[in-house]
Amino acid sequence: MNILKKIGLSALAGSLAATSAFAGELTVTGTANLTYTATDNQSTNNDGNRIGSETEMSFTGSGDVNGMTVSYLTTLNNTATGIASHNIGIDMGDLGKIEFDQGTGGNGLTAIDDKTPTANEEAWDGFTGALTGIEGTGSTNVLQYTNTVAGFGINFALDKEIDDADTTEGATSRGTTALAGSNYSVAITNATLVDGLDIGVGYGETDIKDGRTTSNDGESWAAYANYSVGPVTVGYTRGETSGVDRVAGADMHLMEAYGIAFAVNENLSISYGAHDVELDLAAGDSTTQEATSIALAYTMGGASVTVQNSSMDNVAGSTTAQDEERTEISLKLAF
Repeated sequence: MNILKKIGLSALAGSLAATSAFAGELTVTGTANLTYTATDNQSTNNDGNRIGSETEMSFTGSGDVNGMTVSYLTTLNNTATGIASHNIGIDMGDLGKIEFDQGTGGNGLTAIDDKTPTANEEAWDGFTGALTGIEGTGSTNVLQYTNTVAGFGINFALDKEIDDADTTEGATSRGTTALAGSNYSVAITNATLVDGLDIGVGYGETDIKDGRTTSNDGESWAAYANYSVGPVTVGYTRGETSGVDRVAGADMHLMEAYGIAFAVNENLSISYGAHDVELDLAAGDSTTQEATSIALAYTMGGASVTVQNSSMDNVAGSTTAQDEERTEISLKLAF
């Protein structure tokens, strides 16, 4: 009797588990990206292979739990050891959405660190050591809250331990570098006040632990405005980080970026962008990292071809660093 009872309960539990599994949805998407990159005036040897590739597969699941939508994302790619990123979210409807992020990014102030319009990537993308100029919340062990209220988008992020590692189930981690501490930031955006106008502002603070080599706490802010008229979009972003020494001896980073994008038709778009980061040094001097970029993108259903030519002076704020130029041609397939 007891044995039969146990078998019956086990079968019932298995049936309930199977029913629960069918209540949710699981989708799989993927991308394959092939690039050719030509560089100039860099200190490294660029006479070798210039062809690179990246393949990525994302598993997205969602289901209803007591009237709330619970979702998760797991992304694998060939450039990471194991899982590249993952995310767990709880959508509470009008009350907003809470997420725990491990690598997805775009949290808090980071969501608006450079909102200038572009056909492909930012002007500083691809340069080793390039500065964005804004100290936002990262993407490792980050709690994020998002919501939309009366047309205003809210993105709040909290990282209790910056510079720590991706923490697995039942484990803990802590930052050990000079910048170990905590960070919070928030961004507020709106694209409903004026037709064609998209605006946003954000603020964040970094609290460095006592006893670290870099003990100064930091503050960051950013603001942007993009305006679209027909096929043309123009935009301007400005921000500042002070206190935290992201570069030795730099007391403040002042970022300024602008760009223009033109949609030739529904498939073809081109853009021009510029991005400057001015570093005020403790010695009273200053230097500016300057980047410009021209980009072109053409889409054909699930395939896209992009070409981007960028140049950068004073990389990472160093006046002794060689000026760099890079051209990248990319073929991306989405499945």
